[in-house]
Amino acid sequence: MPRSGFAAHICLPRRSCPPRRSADLRDARSCIGLIGTDGTNFLPGTFLARLGEEERDAILKLGVRRNIKRGATLIHQDEYDDRVMLVLKGRVKVSCVDENGGEVILGIRDPGDLVGEVGFIDSQPRLACVTALDRVVTLVMPSSTFRSHLASAPLVTGILLELMAHRLREASLLGLRFARADTMGRLAARIVELAERYGESTPAGFTVALPFSQDELAAWTGSSRAGVKQSLHAMRDLGWIQTERMRLLVRDLTALRARSAQ
Repeated sequence: MPRSGFAAHICLPRRSCPPRRSADLRDARSCIGLIGTDGTNFLPGTFLARLGEEERDAILKLGVRRNIKRGATLIHQDEYDDRVMLVLKGRVKVSCVDENGGEVILGIRDPGDLVGEVGFIDSQPRLACVTALDRVVTLVMPSSTFRSHLASAPLVTGILLELMAHRLREASLLGLRFARADTMGRLAARIVELAERYGESTPAGFTVALPFSQDELAAWTGSSRAGVKQSLHAMRDLGWIQTERMRLLVRDLTALRARSAQ
C-alpha cells in the first residue's frame, strides 16, 4: 500500500474551520476515571484528574459552564481568543487546516482535559480549531483569571507543565512513528488507540462507538479517504475488525498492535 506523508501536513493560518461532519461518541464503560463532586467523570491522565480534590475544586470555581452542541466550534484557528477551557463532559477534536486546505485532526480531548493552553501561554493566535464531537459541557475561564490562579498555586502550575511536556513528547514520538508507517500501519495505530481509550470489552472483542466519519478518520491518520477505505477493507478480510455505521468491533487487538509497529 502506498505511503502518504503524515509529516508533510502543515497547519496554516486560516479564518474558518473545516466543514462540520456528523460524528458521535459515547462514554465508554471501560474508561471510567475520577468522579468529581458534581458527578462529572474525569478520565485518567487528564488535567483535572491529575489534581488533588482541593486544587480541582478551586479551578472549577474560576469560570462559567457552557453547554455546547455537537458539531459546534469552541475555538477557531488563527483567531485571538483570551480564554482557556476545561472539558467537563463530552469530547472534542482538535484540528487544523493543511497547505491544501484539508483537515488534519491532531487529537481528541476527553472530560478533564484543558484546551486552549498554548494560546494561553504565548498569547498568540490559535493554532487549531476545537470542535465538539458530541454534546459537550465546558468550563470557560478568562486567561487573566487562570493566570492569576496559577501564580498562587505552584502545584497546579507544575501539573500543567507536566501535561504539556507529555503532549509534546507524545506528538513527537507519534510523528516519527507515522513518518515511517504506511496507511494501514497508521490506521492500525489509531484503531488500537480508540480501543484502548473507549473500547467496551465483549466476548467478540472490543466494541468502539466511532467518533469519526471515514473522512475524519483519514484526517486523523494523515491519509487519503481512499487509502483508509482500502485499509479498512483489508482489515475486515483479515478478520481483525468488523465495521458498522459509526461503530467498530475490534476482533484482534494483538494483530493490530503488531501491524501498527511495522
